[in-house]
Amino acid sequence: MSESKLKRKFEDIVAKSGNTKITGDQLYLVFKNPSNKYTTEKIIQIAKTYVKPYLLDGDKLFQQYETNIKKQQMNPFDAMSFMLSNATVVKHTISQHQQQKPQIASKPTNINIDSKITIRSDTIESPILCSTRMDLNTPEIIVSEIKEKLAQATQQSNHQTSRSTSNPYIRQSLNSSSTLIQTRKFVSSTSLPTVNMNPIPTWTFSFSDEVILPFQMKMPKPIVGLPASSQERQIIQELLYTLIGINGSLIIPKLKIASNDSKDEHTFVNNWLESRCIAVEFDLNEQITDSIKDILKDILPLANYYFKLQYFIESSRTPESGQVLQALSAALSKLIDDYYGSIAQLESIHLRGELNLHKLLFYLRPIITTMETITRTCGKLQEQNLRGGNVLTNLHDSISLFSGDKNSQQILIHLTQKAAEPYMEILRQWIFNGIIQDPRGEFFVEDSENKQPMDKNENYFNEFWEKRYIILPDKIPRFLDKQSDMILRTGKYLNIVRECGKRVIFNQRGADLKFSHTDENNYMNLITDAYSFASKALMELILKDNDLMGHLLSVKRYFLLQQGDFIVQFMEACEHELMKSVDKVIPMRLENLLELTLRLSSAKYDKYQDNLSTFLMPFDIFTQMSKIINSNNTSGPIDEVDFDSNLTGIECFSFDYKTAWPITIILNQLTISKYQIIFRQLFYLKHVENFLCRVWIANNNAKKFDHGTSEQYRAAFTLRQRMMNAVQNLEYYMMIEVIEPVWHVFMQQISKAKNFDDILTYHEDFLDKCLRNCMLKEPDVLRCIMRMCSHCIGFCQFIEEAQRHFIDAELSSMLSKSYISDDSSLPCNYDQKENVSTETFSEKVNHYDTNFTQQTVALLNKIHEIAEKNHSEKYISLIHRINFNHFYSDKLNTNQ
Repeated sequence: MSESKLKRKFEDIVAKSGNTKITGDQLYLVFKNPSNKYTTEKIIQIAKTYVKPYLLDGDKLFQQYETNIKKQQMNPFDAMSFMLSNATVVKHTISQHQQQKPQIASKPTNINIDSKITIRSDTIESPILCSTRMDLNTPEIIVSEIKEKLAQATQQSNHQTSRSTSNPYIRQSLNSSSTLIQTRKFVSSTSLPTVNMNPIPTWTFSFSDEVILPFQMKMPKPIVGLPASSQERQIIQELLYTLIGINGSLIIPKLKIASNDSKDEHTFVNNWLESRCIAVEFDLNEQITDSIKDILKDILPLANYYFKLQYFIESSRTPESGQVLQALSAALSKLIDDYYGSIAQLESIHLRGELNLHKLLFYLRPIITTMETITRTCGKLQEQNLRGGNVLTNLHDSISLFSGDKNSQQILIHLTQKAAEPYMEILRQWIFNGIIQDPRGEFFVEDSENKQPMDKNENYFNEFWEKRYIILPDKIPRFLDKQSDMILRTGKYLNIVRECGKRVIFNQRGADLKFSHTDENNYMNLITDAYSFASKALMELILKDNDLMGHLLSVKRYFLLQQGDFIVQFMEACEHELMKSVDKVIPMRLENLLELTLRLSSAKYDKYQDNLSTFLMPFDIFTQMSKIINSNNTSGPIDEVDFDSNLTGIECFSFDYKTAWPITIILNQLTISKYQIIFRQLFYLKHVENFLCRVWIANNNAKKFDHGTSEQYRAAFTLRQRMMNAVQNLEYYMMIEVIEPVWHVFMQQISKAKNFDDILTYHEDFLDKCLRNCMLKEPDVLRCIMRMCSHCIGFCQFIEEAQRHFIDAELSSMLSKSYISDDSSLPCNYDQKENVSTETFSEKVNHYDTNFTQQTVALLNKIHEIAEKNHSEKYISLIHRINFNHFYSDKLNTNQ
């Protein structure tokens, strides 16, 4: 393109833009750059600002323009000539700067300046930012006039000649919310690559050089020779603009960045939006007197607070910030509107010539205090990168810290209420509907199924109750800390009811769940009401719809040996099989015998008999008890181990009870394991009692023996009686003195339970009391009981064997007397064998007597130690019943 055509293009562009500060020839010389005064980056930026907006398809053409320069290594002037040769100049009817609508005082529709510089409470939703002390009779100022003047004062460099602007050289950066300031380049040195600037927000100062041509740059007017009143008026005018983020010529903003990743505080300007530690400082022109500088230094921190708050608002609007910060940002924006209104009122006073710096400082002091409070509070949130419940906790704590500053405290309360609104809505959905609507993960209740889907296997519902919903303590707001467990259970209850296919609706009429600092009972009562409703709904589901009491009675019937005829018949049917080694027991045979016994006994009328099954533990009762103690009250599958071949079936046998959801919440694997511990102990004692009863039956057969043989049995039957006394008293103690009274209390508690948690607590207490009072949690006592029972079983087996021996001997003696009376050698040989057998029998009985006595004494000593610790009469009563005739008193006194 020829030089004349290119100049005409530039003149056309300038004419379309309406810019009177630059001509087409001047713009032509800038791109020609004959003296290499401008860098390539500067020329590109000038083209973007002064040429691109006035070209048809300017974005596409400018992109090609940049590509030709950077990638094709084309001269900027040639690239511009090429771009304009294919471009059509159009009129940019509404430029970016003309579209700008000042945000100052745009919200209030009518501002009255009376004794206080405030905004009417009905025009703004947030609390009044400040109250100033002013007594002036001032007529009403029309807002449109103020907005028009502020709009004129905040235009960019292409409108700096506006008449209403007190300082024509102020470069401002406050844009409307729909536009952004021009993108700028920052080059640290020629060796470093250029860095593309992020768009500058609408509220910020201009901290780096704008694209201003040399012939546009003008120095501020000197104020040294002006009268003091004129100097002060000009400084006040610029100061008011500075307080709302508009650059000036006498008060120059300077950005201060504390880098998060390095100790260097000076970083690229384009990265300051990503820093959490920023501030703005101001350089005052040397022409300003020291006395005025002192006043300005007291006022200018307000501009820094405004800058920080605007930065916090901007950075909190991203989706990653979460709903709480976004709500806080919206509330702060309304406070900034209040701030704009206060500055606008001050400017109206200034325009009437009734404002000086001392008055301005006097009026602004309450605002400075309040803005400082808000800035410090938001600064903590930003520095610690808090989100969700942590934000609310920090705000809640700040309210108490500023209890001496009523105005600041009221604003913090307002901000906390507004920030808590989305959080309380999440809470409302959870406690009223059992739903977590938390897209940004801010709520303190987490649904683990969202992270890792749970397979619906046999342990699904147990895991549903124990693991699916968990509390994240670090996300709990301070004002909900006391009721966090209640909130968790409320939602869980509603989910359980929904899982069972039952629909429940909480009556939310009049339920306004909002945070209130002065009236905590408002939301606390709503949470309590929702919890009571959910708990009652679940209680009704479990107690009535799923017959919890019927299941508990069935468990007591089988595990606590309440069904006497069933236990006796089952034990007789299975005794032969259970006496085998555990690895030789056939589980299917036990199942068949159980089913047969259930049909023959009175248990056939139990509608839950099909839930009962046989189960062979791979370990003894000590191991199972230790697993329960070490489980820390958490349910889970028992680790599979190999069967101990040294154990018999009777030592490993137990019942199992299967239930359906939601009864498994009550009768879960852990609680069934506790029932099994009690059953195994009672079942083993019952087995020993049956064995001893058979020895007692043998006593009748011994009466038929001759006097000498019967005498040998006397010591054995005495020992058997002591064994029977000890075993039966242990059974009686466990079943009658421990289980029955505790069960009776448990049933009364369930009938009076007000919520589902009470049922869980009462059931857990019942089992723990049974285990503790039955001494099953005492390993030493349990070991003594099992050893004593082992001696009893060994003794019974010995007596049965000896009985067969003596019967055979008696028959041989009778035959020898009747048919072989002449053979004198046989009776003699028989007498020798009989003496040897009798001596062996007596020694064996004495051996069992000694071992049983030692174990019984050890057991009584252990029980006595427990009685001293617990101060319970039950243990003392048990000791006296086992030692009813003071047989063990001497030995007890010796051992104690």
